[in-house]
Amino acid sequence: MEQHNQKLCYEFLKEKIVNKEPLSLELVKEVHRILTAGTYDEHRYIINQERPGEFKKHDYVTGIYQVGSPAEQVESDLEELIAEVTAYKGNDILMAAAYLQAKFEYIHPFADGNGRVGRTLLNYYLMINNHPPLIIYDEDKRL
Repeated sequence: MEQHNQKLCYEFLKEKIVNKEPLSLELVKEVHRILTAGTYDEHRYIINQERPGEFKKHDYVTGIYQVGSPAEQVESDLEELIAEVTAYKGNDILMAAAYLQAKFEYIHPFADGNGRVGRTLLNYYLMINNHPPLIIYDEDKRL
């Protein structure tokens, strides 16, 4: 399911990459909706009333003691991050992309699928800034 969704997401992003469309909240939410379609478990979907393409409504533990941004702050934190990386005009695009992905993961805006979305946004940002995408192997995700 996740591989199929990733292919659908790439198809969705192809023209946006060619046109170098900047990041936006709408783009982030649509990437999440496509990547997580059909993957939310019963607890998230029925009990917590969370849906693919919507920001989290509850706090989730993302590390040993971390919960990311509080649910009510997610949208403003993401808007700030998007504005920050969009305004970046320096030459170190790889560092800016890594910052985008790391800060996105810290915000942890969705109930599930944050890693998939963060890696996709990292590559989207690289490609709209004339850099090739990165391949992140499963065994390297925890490093």
